[in-house]
Amino acid sequence: MNGLLHMHGPAVKKLLGWKIGEDEEKWCEKAVEALVKKLKKNNAGCGTLEDLESVLANPNANSRCVTIPKSLDGRLQVSHKKGLPHVIYCKVWRWPDISSHQELRSIETCLYPYESSTRTQQICINPYHYQRIARPNPNLFNSQCSISSPQSIPSSPNGMWPSSSSTTSCASSPSPSIFSEDGDSPAIPPRKPIRTPKSWAQITYFELNSRVGENFKLVNESITIDGYTDPSSSDTRICLGRLTNVNRNATIEKTRKHIGRGIRLEHLENMQITMINNSEMPVFVQSKNTNLLLNQTPLKVCRIPPRMSLVVFEYGIFFQMLERSRNETDDLSELSKHCFIRISFVKGWGDDYPRQDVTSTPCWLELRLNLPLAYIDQKMKQTPRVRLEEPNSQT
Repeated sequence: MNGLLHMHGPAVKKLLGWKIGEDEEKWCEKAVEALVKKLKKNNAGCGTLEDLESVLANPNANSRCVTIPKSLDGRLQVSHKKGLPHVIYCKVWRWPDISSHQELRSIETCLYPYESSTRTQQICINPYHYQRIARPNPNLFNSQCSISSPQSIPSSPNGMWPSSSSTTSCASSPSPSIFSEDGDSPAIPPRKPIRTPKSWAQITYFELNSRVGENFKLVNESITIDGYTDPSSSDTRICLGRLTNVNRNATIEKTRKHIGRGIRLEHLENMQITMINNSEMPVFVQSKNTNLLLNQTPLKVCRIPPRMSLVVFEYGIFFQMLERSRNETDDLSELSKHCFIRISFVKGWGDDYPRQDVTSTPCWLELRLNLPLAYIDQKMKQTPRVRLEEPNSQT
């Protein structure tokens, strides 16, 4: 690395002095060089180049946020690779072996975490404002189905996508890479809907076939749904334990006791939605979007063991399908079904389980994705109506 330092200014040289590891030296240098340029230009941001140097010299979680502006797709181009900014600089200065944003969690005192960047339009890249968490390892548990590599969505002759009534359970999920080559970059999102929904999703809680409580609107990019009873309202937490139901039976009561710490949903706008199972019992998910990502049948039910995670919605796949859909109402109506995700606690459903339908499970959630539905609605309004021929005596 020393032979290359003369090519950079003093600020870059100084920051490279705190680099961890010896791999990908040229890439790390380009990443630091890009960061220095952004920090010098970012007058509207928080923190300075000097603040970053200070925290690297004296590692401290109580340090100041150091931010850069969020790009259109949320990623930063470094050489021939794109990655999430906070992960790139955690890789440079703390964990050179990190490979997924799912391994990081922002600390509570961070004012500009990546999860809230859609609201602030600034991303904190202070590596000491993030904690590393255990990475999901699909080899730690047995899978009942084979998971193949993600592929592009094929076009069918009639413009529609396959449907199937078969449901099986799978117990593993891929851990997507934080980087993508230029040729493999995800589909570019279409123009934002004229009326962007205030909440990115809403959740409805069911016990068997009965809805319990009101719909919960999700505004925060990270939200926990647990089985506890905190009565206070919060944008970051939904407590199912405080909901009452006079028709609740013993099976439902027993299942609710096992919800515990529940699940956490993390939304990265125009990128993906990840679900983390924080409870001590398995959680079951049915997502047509994820099943396409895994090359499985549309109605497959995936089993997520405790402390594991799964990408339950990939915007890149959705945008591919939206772009390839013919301007026909049937195509778009079919695609809208991908915007509803069902999540069951403790008990699964489908061909591998005694319960054939989700409405037979004791406690389950329906997640409705408002932003993808807004994209579909926008395209439907742009679709010309088909004029039906007037009936005549010959027909």
